Parts: sequence; C-alpha cells; structure tokens
Amino acid sequence: MASLPHITVLMGTRNGGAHLRQQLSSLAAQDHGCWSLWISDDGSTDATHAHIRAFARTCPNPIVLLRGPQAGASANYLSLLCHPDLPPGPVAFADQDDLWLPTHLTRGLTALSHETPAAGQAYVPQRLFQRGSEMPRLLPRRTPRGPGFRNALVENVLGGSGLILDQAATGRARAIGPVDVPFWDWWLYLLFTGIGTRVLQDAMPGVLYRAHDDNLLGPRQGLRASLWRVEQVRNGTYRRWIMANLAALEPHIGALTPEAKAILHPLLPLPARARLRRLSPHRHWPQDRLALWLAA
Repeated sequence: MASLPHITVLMGTRNGGAHLRQQLSSLAAQDHGCWSLWISDDGSTDATHAHIRAFARTCPNPIVLLRGPQAGASANYLSLLCHPDLPPGPVAFADQDDLWLPTHLTRGLTALSHETPAAGQAYVPQRLFQRGSEMPRLLPRRTPRGPGFRNALVENVLGGSGLILDQAATGRARAIGPVDVPFWDWWLYLLFTGIGTRVLQDAMPGVLYRAHDDNLLGPRQGLRASLWRVEQVRNGTYRRWIMANLAALEPHIGALTPEAKAILHPLLPLPARARLRRLSPHRHWPQDRLALWLAA
C-alpha cells in the first residue's frame, strides 16, 4: 500500500488547560507522524496558550495557532475547517480534552484509502469512555440501524472527537462554508448523509473520551445524563436545535442526493411540532422516539 498522506489536525480550544497537555502528548505519540496541527483558540484566559507554545517548542511538526471567532464551539470548528489557508488533503478533528490512541491516524487514513467516492468518506472511530480515574470502557454506539439522513435530521451519532475526513469530503464541507448551527459535528453528519458521503464506522477504539463536569454537552452516562437529555426535550431546546439544522440545510438543498431531497421537501412547509412528529420514528432507540413524539 502507498504511504499514507499528510493530514491536518483541527483542534478548537477554550480554557482547556486542565486537559490539553495530555491530548497534545497523545497526538505526538501517533505512529503516523506526517501531520500538522491547526488550533483555533476561542478566547482562553487560562494556561491554554502556554501549553500550546510549550508543545510547539518541542514538537517538530508544524503548529498553527489562530484566533477563534468567539461565537461558540460550533462556529470555532467550522471557521477552522473553512479557513482559506487550510492546506489540501484529509483532516482530523481533535477535542482539547480527549486522548487519541497511538494508531488512530493510521487506522483512519488506511480505511479512507481504499475508495474515493465523489462525495468523499468520513471515518468515525469507536470511543472508550472514562470518568476520573475509573477504568476505560467502550462507549456503546447509538447506531443499531447504521447512519443515515433520516436519522441525522433528529440526532447526532457522529461524534466529532477523532472524526477524519478524506480530501473529497473536506472539500464538500468547505464548499458549503460556515453555517449557524448548534453543533458542528451534527451538522457534518447531516450534510454528509444528505450529499452521499460514505460514513465508515470502526469497531476498534481510537479515542479515549474523558468525561468531566465541564464537557460541552453535560454528563454522558447514568441517571444525570438521562435527566439532562429529558430536560432538553422538555424545555424546547432540542426542537430549536433541529430547526436550526434545517434552516442551515435548506439553502443547500440543491447539493443533496435525490433520496435526501425526497425526504426533506415534505418537511419544509410543516410547522416545528409537526416536523418533530414526522421525524420521531427515525431516532434509533424506542425510548428516544417516544420522547420526541411526546415533545412534539
């Protein structure tokens, strides 16, 4: 097999000093060494910049530090992905507080090297979950029926941490440009399943998700996580997320596949609650489908 290509790692940071050094060390420990790191910092006031500068002094790979738009994590990552000077080629997304296993880039680039569909490919690693000092365990996938456009309209199963895009998929996302959406990785899942990008899910773990109280989406496991998700549905936050995604997608409906257009067109004239009722069967788990229907 030909040698694997250079890849640009995209990392959004904001006050990540408590976790950043370990994540940078896991990047330096990758067995694929042909990478550069682009960081968009969104107004950190802690030791984040100091950690980045210290890493850049000892790391032989190129490090680019940019000033983020300071409009939230989604805007930060999408502005980084769409930066006009971003070098061509595949990209990988890194959270500031997770860890990459040493073979992550190699596994992802190898998986993406076999085919190149017109709309590109996206590689999603399996993730390990760890809270505090407990032993890491596999984070179950929430895709029993596999990824798809109908599902992407109502939930995100494509976690952004560790996501790798080939050059074609990167180009398609950059052609759309930054959009105003609540979550950048949910937007990419929606866009890619809509335009026909192949989503490859690896059964082997590549990322250690380190859960803590400052995670953007709150607790991820246990009773607290369930109650948090119920509250987002109850107070209308979840409905607003879905409507924001649809509003961002509608101007680009011409880029969608015929199948995706056929799904989306009947939804657009409907009011928000009717859309939720129509979409509720497409969440993966029965309790989630019921919760969405009741919220509508």
